[in-house]
Amino acid sequence: MTLHCDAGGQNVVSYTFYKDGVTACSQPHVTCDKDFLYFQPIMMSDTGTYTCKIENPVSSNTSQPLSLTVIARVSGVALSSNASGLLWAGKDSVRLTCSALGTNVTFSWHLDGAPLPTNPRYHLMNSNSSLIISPVERTDNGSFTCTASNSVNSETSSPLTLSLGCPLTLPALKVNVSTTNGNAYPVNGTIVSLHCDAGGQNVVNYTFYRDGVTACSQPHVTCDKDFLYFQPIMMRDTGTYTCKIENPISSNTSQPLSLTVTEPVPGVALSSNASSGLLCPGKDSVRLTCSALGTNVTFSWHLDGAPLPTNPRYHLMNSNSSLIISPVERTDNGSFTCTASNSLNSKTSSPLTLSLGCPLTLPALKVNVSTTNGNAYPVNGTIVSLHCDTGGQNVVNYTFYKDGATACSQPHVTCDKDFLYFQPIMMRDTGTYTCKIENRVSSNTSQPLSLTVIARVSGVALSSYSFSRLLWAGKDSVRLTCSALGTNVTFSWHLDGAPLPTNPRYHLMNSNSSLIISPVERTDNGSFTCTASNSLNSETSSPLTLNLGWSPDGNVQCNAARVDQTVRLSCSWPGGNPAATVTMVFQNNRYTAQDTVTRNVPLNVISSGAELTCLGTQLGQDMASTMIMGTPFGSPSNSVSSVNEGENVTMSVSLDWSRTVSPRIQALPATFSWFHLNSNHPFLTNGGKISVISSDYKSELVISSVTASESGIYECEAENFLGNSKFSFYVSVTPGSSSSSSSQLSPGAIAGIVIAALFVVALIPLTVIFILRKKNNNNVPTPTIPVYENTGAQAPNHYDRIITASKEDMAGNNLQESGYQELQFSHNDVYNHLRNAPR
Repeated sequence: MTLHCDAGGQNVVSYTFYKDGVTACSQPHVTCDKDFLYFQPIMMSDTGTYTCKIENPVSSNTSQPLSLTVIARVSGVALSSNASGLLWAGKDSVRLTCSALGTNVTFSWHLDGAPLPTNPRYHLMNSNSSLIISPVERTDNGSFTCTASNSVNSETSSPLTLSLGCPLTLPALKVNVSTTNGNAYPVNGTIVSLHCDAGGQNVVNYTFYRDGVTACSQPHVTCDKDFLYFQPIMMRDTGTYTCKIENPISSNTSQPLSLTVTEPVPGVALSSNASSGLLCPGKDSVRLTCSALGTNVTFSWHLDGAPLPTNPRYHLMNSNSSLIISPVERTDNGSFTCTASNSLNSKTSSPLTLSLGCPLTLPALKVNVSTTNGNAYPVNGTIVSLHCDTGGQNVVNYTFYKDGATACSQPHVTCDKDFLYFQPIMMRDTGTYTCKIENRVSSNTSQPLSLTVIARVSGVALSSYSFSRLLWAGKDSVRLTCSALGTNVTFSWHLDGAPLPTNPRYHLMNSNSSLIISPVERTDNGSFTCTASNSLNSETSSPLTLNLGWSPDGNVQCNAARVDQTVRLSCSWPGGNPAATVTMVFQNNRYTAQDTVTRNVPLNVISSGAELTCLGTQLGQDMASTMIMGTPFGSPSNSVSSVNEGENVTMSVSLDWSRTVSPRIQALPATFSWFHLNSNHPFLTNGGKISVISSDYKSELVISSVTASESGIYECEAENFLGNSKFSFYVSVTPGSSSSSSSQLSPGAIAGIVIAALFVVALIPLTVIFILRKKNNNNVPTPTIPVYENTGAQAPNHYDRIITASKEDMAGNNLQESGYQELQFSHNDVYNHLRNAPR
């Protein structure tokens, strides 16, 4: 692959290529030549962001970045099963796992070459890389394959066939003598066997019965799995026999077989006149002779257990006791038997196989492990055998070769005729094997078989270079490394037992054997494990937990709240790991705890101006906040409001919030109450018109669609557990043009009301100043209660509660004099002159 820094024909003196901000030409496989960079070849490690810089004596410039992402082909597709033994249909479940190397790999499944059918027992998991069959059934007895694909290529696994145990079908009870209509006539004194033929079914237990009673209790009767042996059979063994087969999910019993023991035709023997040994097909002839004692004996012939076929080369002589084959051919390479019979019984000779010297055909070299395209992958340290399968040809000599040299000279390798045994196989036994067969006529050599010895996954370990060091969330990074022994190992990762989630902070490197987390965060505070796998097995590491640390939330906070006759003081700085150490300093006392410190103090020991200081420390970082306690202090937004009838009027009070002092100083919060005095009209004739919006440091009264009856004096009281402050407002409402003349005030009346209101407003602060001076004369300091915002916060301009009031809510139950509602002021004497003043 080539990168070209195209300067468009400009006069360039120097070209420089960069990868991720670092010069890119230092790698051995990377060559830079002026305006070209060559990857020879490109590798996975070359993924990154590339730029090129051009320079001449007067200037330089850098290209836009180009991102290269190197992708890998799909390879090493392997299909494995978690079933170590037989799977019982309708009972057991199995997981098939498809593994592959490559980038952005997707998986699909096939059964007997066709796409996997829809089946409620088939469950695809882990991005289709796993197939769970729950439960298995007899219909799953096929070849499963999986295909791994990406944008580059696709590759299909070797087929995998499940070993199923199904409900048992009817077994066949067979006897090693001939039968007629379910009846057998064995010869007295002969060795007779019954075979409970289950047809290859998975059977756990066999039981033989004679006339309904177990048949294996006689001394001369031996039962061995699916066989019953009479050694020898006796006349008293006559009866009706059955066999019963069982496995964990079912059982079944054979049809009955009747045995009638008869006197034997003894001494049946089959011989050949071919004393010289090997018979040459197409050239030699042979006579087979069947001899037997007995009366009225007749003879019949069989080849490989079947009646002797009609053939012009087969000639029966001497009342069928002799068979002449002239000439012999390769098709005569089977087992000949003869049967001697009389009215009592029949007896068959031992089989006789002709020794034919046929030109040898190609043998098949087989191995006792699965193969793929002529390649086998035995496991290191296991017992492996090679079989030079000649298909029953007459072979005089067998020779095994590895990479062209004889293979039987190693101490751990044993050759025995047509078998070679590795005891056990080792890594150095990897190679290409053949076998050669010979007789006096010809020789032949098998196709090559490639053996690649592989090792199981073992010794999986997960490590981190910062295992004992504290990692700060949002700041530090860490590399986790998974190591394992084995062949063709792939790696996968889990967090708290689940597959590692997709996260831009997680970077898998070095064929997924390394995980870089950059930076670490609180969510990484779990157990990481890695799993190493190959086609043989998987092994998971011990869990590794990162030693994480993070700062507490925000700044250390101070708080004070009244509870009956006590005040609960608290300092809190929670959310850190390890937990922050928090110290409360109050009235020269210090209290320390983790995250939060709480203390209850009597209300009467707290004076205005007292300070609550909260200190927090965590691994070298320190925070501090101070709350100054005092009565509320602030100012109204406007003392006098003149509005037209039907408009909205707003009155607000803000407690002072100075930014000239450290932002880590807090003030004591307050609660707000509003009152209204009016001499002519009842208070708030329209319920729900008034809304009060308050926070700890501000309160606002809004009157919607104001009427003339709502003119008058309003008061807001700010209170905390150390005292209160009051703020007055005057509202003057000008009636609208649609109002009757009788309800309108004359200009002189309005002017009188305004002057009276201004007088009251001016009188209140003078009275307050007088009281404060009197307190100062008594050596009691007048507290100044500045309010400061906390770290990172703005001045308190949000509202934490909204109150909509009716006239009954705000007025209370006790009305004072005819025109005023009672005001709950601490200095009621300031307003006495208003109550007696003429209207």
